[in-house]
Amino acid sequence: MDSWLREEPLRLTYPHLFRLETKKWAVVADRIRVVSGSKSLLWEWRAEPSSDVEVSDLFNLMEDIYDYVWKGGLDKWRWKASGSNRFTVSSARRLLSSYSRPVIDMQMKWKCWTPLKCKIMVWRAILNRLPTKVELYKRGVNLQSVVCGLCDTDTETSTHIFTGCFFAAEIWSHVDSWCRLTPSIVFDVNDLMKITKSQPLTKQAKYILRGIIFTTLWTIWNERNDRIFQGKRRRATEVVESIKMTSYFLFKNRSNVKGIDWNVWCKYPLDLM
Repeated sequence: MDSWLREEPLRLTYPHLFRLETKKWAVVADRIRVVSGSKSLLWEWRAEPSSDVEVSDLFNLMEDIYDYVWKGGLDKWRWKASGSNRFTVSSARRLLSSYSRPVIDMQMKWKCWTPLKCKIMVWRAILNRLPTKVELYKRGVNLQSVVCGLCDTDTETSTHIFTGCFFAAEIWSHVDSWCRLTPSIVFDVNDLMKITKSQPLTKQAKYILRGIIFTTLWTIWNERNDRIFQGKRRRATEVVESIKMTSYFLFKNRSNVKGIDWNVWCKYPLDLM
């Protein structure tokens, strides 16, 4: 758990091996024996390392251990933030003050006619908190591949799925044409939240557009999940039709606007209020 061999704990350097470890709180002496300068390793795995990444990590770990110069002596704690290597409140305060929390320029507005679960999914996408393949891999989940489940060409991140993937780009192109939007430059999910502000639309039309954008993100994410977990694949045009239908029923049942015509919605949804 502690940093003793590298600058970071071994559980972070080798997460796949840590997943196989039976005793997560084992101390160094439980796994390494040093007799007359000769080191022997004592493993207790839940299962023997077998995948390519597990075997590779094991060899790298063994190389690190055997290259480590063993000093011996009693274990002791050192506080690196202080010159004396002793912990003090003042040094801890200076350390905390030296780090600034990242400021996220979140443009998301929660006032929308989509369900709460849809809004939360969008919020998590902005914060990069969706369980994409890259994020799962970082947390030690053993995956066969981290390639995008939609386009099968690039690594799967939130930014790629919703803005960088050519499959998603085709969907957004159809949505832009459907809503008659002016061109927008989009690099990440947060940029998608800015589209309503940049469009020359009425307040009511922006309210409708915000829900359509949320529904599009929700549908793209569900399409990704269906492909991975159920083996279902749809063309981009089919996904767009699903977006139109889903957004129509959500807006019809969750907004105050009555008498919404399906044909009018399919033709131009921003001219209903």
